[in-house]
Amino acid sequence: MLSAWLFGDSLVRNVGTDHSDMKVECFPGIKTEQLHRVMERRELACAETLIIHVGTNGLRSSRNLDFIMGEVYELVSTAKKKLPKSKIVLSGVLRRRDVSWRRIGGLNDRLAWVADAMGLTFVDPNSWIEEWDIRGDGVHLNGRGQRHLGSLYTRVSGLDAGRSTGCTQ
Repeated sequence: MLSAWLFGDSLVRNVGTDHSDMKVECFPGIKTEQLHRVMERRELACAETLIIHVGTNGLRSSRNLDFIMGEVYELVSTAKKKLPKSKIVLSGVLRRRDVSWRRIGGLNDRLAWVADAMGLTFVDPNSWIEEWDIRGDGVHLNGRGQRHLGSLYTRVSGLDAGRSTGCTQ
């Protein structure tokens, strides 16, 4: 049985690779509604913790943050139905140079509300990532940033403490 499963866009590539008990599925360029369709169509393995990283791929093209919030709500609803015994962690939007801090903060506030309303854990990765953790492209993480984000995800999934919640299916 898998301890943690990380599901997200290109930012999660190489995150948590030092933990054999964490499976990372990276979908470069994917938007929230597309990630939802992937999750709906997949047979999901039992995981003690499912971490969903929501990226900014849809944030730049959509004006309405409430619309994105609704898509995230549908995504996590599907995750809860498919993995009812798993702890689900919703990871907020990570800053990037081509999207304003205000917009990212506004969406993360909405995502925190969704997590709270659905009984999930919300984490804001911006508290773990520093400016020099971001590559020169202003979007992706360098190796140091990947390690920092991996540390956050291992902490919220309990991998750093070696805990087991006994997920069975």
